[in-house]
Order: sequence, then C-alpha cells, then structure tokens
Amino acid sequence: MNKILVTIYVLTLNEEFDVFLPIGLNTKEAIDYIQDSLCELSNNNYIKQDNVNLYTANGLVINQNNIVKFSGLKNGIKVLLY
Repeated sequence: MNKILVTIYVLTLNEEFDVFLPIGLNTKEAIDYIQDSLCELSNNNYIKQDNVNLYTANGLVINQNNIVKFSGLKNGIKVLLY
C-alpha cells in the first residue's frame, strides 16, 4: 500500500475531508499536499496558509520531520488541520 486514507477536520471551514496521502512524503510536504487538496475539494473556500500543523484527536502535534509512514498517521485516522 502506497497511500493511506486520512480524514482531515478543517477548523476554519468546520468541515471534514478525506484525503489519500502518499506514505513516502515527509509530513511537511504532506501538509502542503493536504492544503492543495482542500482548496480543490472545498471549491476554493479553503485558503492555503503558512505554519499550519496536523493534530491528533488528543491534541498532539504530528511531527513534521518524519515521513508519513513513520509519523503516526494510520489508515482511517482523523486529524485536525490548524
């Protein structure tokens, strides 16, 4: 499996989006990928931002120095983009 399905809750839009993430991206690149996908999925209602992070359900920041495969992101996980 080269991708995982992640549900992204976007606080600024108060909506959830499902995004497939390539497991070989580093997490910083994955956040850019997610933001590009959100722009498209939200009909450009989402505006790409600098300095955003992914947070787990219990409020922990996903480390941006790891690749997706080793970041703790798993298939079906729900995370917050803020």
